[in-house]
Order: sequence, then structure tokens, then C-alpha cells
Amino acid sequence: MDDMNQQAERIEEGISLAELLRIVWNNIILIMLVTIWVTVIGVIYTFVIVSPKYTAETAIMVQVEPDSQTSEQSAISIANALMTTYKEFVVSDLVLDSVIEDVYGADPAAPDAKALENSISISSPTGAYMIYIEVENTSPAMAKIIADEIVENSIQIADDTENGFLFLQDKLKLVYQAKQPESPSSPNKVLNVAISLILGGILSLGIVFVKELFNNKFQSKEELERFLSLRVIATVPGTVKERKLVE
Repeated sequence: MDDMNQQAERIEEGISLAELLRIVWNNIILIMLVTIWVTVIGVIYTFVIVSPKYTAETAIMVQVEPDSQTSEQSAISIANALMTTYKEFVVSDLVLDSVIEDVYGADPAAPDAKALENSISISSPTGAYMIYIEVENTSPAMAKIIADEIVENSIQIADDTENGFLFLQDKLKLVYQAKQPESPSSPNKVLNVAISLILGGILSLGIVFVKELFNNKFQSKEELERFLSLRVIATVPGTVKERKLVE
């Protein structure tokens, strides 16, 4: 217990840059091995374990035509409000369930509405009336199909004369259909490898400094003199090989 307290006091008093460099240099092999080990795990995960995902993007526009009762400024305000409404409407169970039924049919492997919603990203630039819909899937063809189906079904449901939504009726226009992605959008292989390398370095340094924290041996005569307030007259080589050389 006294050794632990003594070591804690040593850490609290501070470690010089030279001591830090000495600790790192003395454990350089351990640091390299741990860093390489973590990096290899990251590479295996990125290139072997995780499945690549593809993102297909489509766009829809909200249009409100001014008429005798609606001024141009009022039409703009209504369009802004409808954009928020459509963002919620497009990921509603009503729309998503119809997409799942049309795309997957009775396939038992079909995702539920919540899983499909998690694969959808919706965004709209400030000052524009376009809404971008991105769908991520492990299949590039399926990503395109689902993206197009979401837009098509949401417009059909909104425009339904009997059960449609009056606020959105005849106000949604397809801007462009999704294109089948050619390259995966995730994972970011370079970023993952870089993160693995950094994490490996941090983990290895953490191990080294924890190891140093529990090391209750004095590393040099200067350290012994500093902590015990004693003057060291001579030192004995610590290893058998060094003692044989002295003899």
C-alpha cells in the first residue's frame, strides 16, 4: 500500500518530458505490437466483416401555385410549411408500409416500417423547395428501387381523391428519379483504418502508462535521491549480465 501511495505521489508531482520519452522508448515494442494489433482488427472489420452499403438519392419538390385567393408571398409560406409536413408524411407507417408491400411483397425477410425508416435520410437546403431523399441499402439495385418507390407512393397517397391529404394534394412533384449507385457509401475504408491506427496508439500508450503507474521500482539514482532525500554514492548494475561485466 505504501508503494502505491509513493507511486501516486510521484505521478502527482509530475513527470518531465524526458521521463515521458524514456517510458515510451523503453516500451516501444509493446506500443508497436498493440497499435498493429488494433489496426489489423480494424482492417479485418472494415474489409471482411462489415457489409458495404449503397446510397441512392431522389428528389421531390413542393409547389404551391398562387391564384386569385393566394398571393405569391402566401404561396411561399404555405410551401415552407408543407415541406415540414411532407418530411413527416414520407416516413409515416402509411407510406412505408405501402413501400414494403410493393417492393418485398410477402417476403419474410422484408424489413418493418421502423427498420426502413432508419435507412432513410431526408434533407432540404435552406431557401429551396426541394426535398432530397436518400436510401441506404446493402444492395445498390434495392436502394434505387426503394427510393423511387417512396416518392411514387407518397405522391399517389397524397393525391388520392378519396382518402388523400388535402394539404399535400397536387403539390408534390418528382424532380428526378434515383440512380443506381456504383460505389458503396459506407464504410469509409480509409477513415476506419486511420481511426483504428489512432485508437491503437492511444490504447498502447494507456497500457504503458498504467504499467508504469503500478511499477514501484525506482528507475534511476536521481529518482531515488529526489524521493528519499538521500545522496546515492554508488549503484549496482541491475541485470546479471551487467554485474558479470563489472566483475
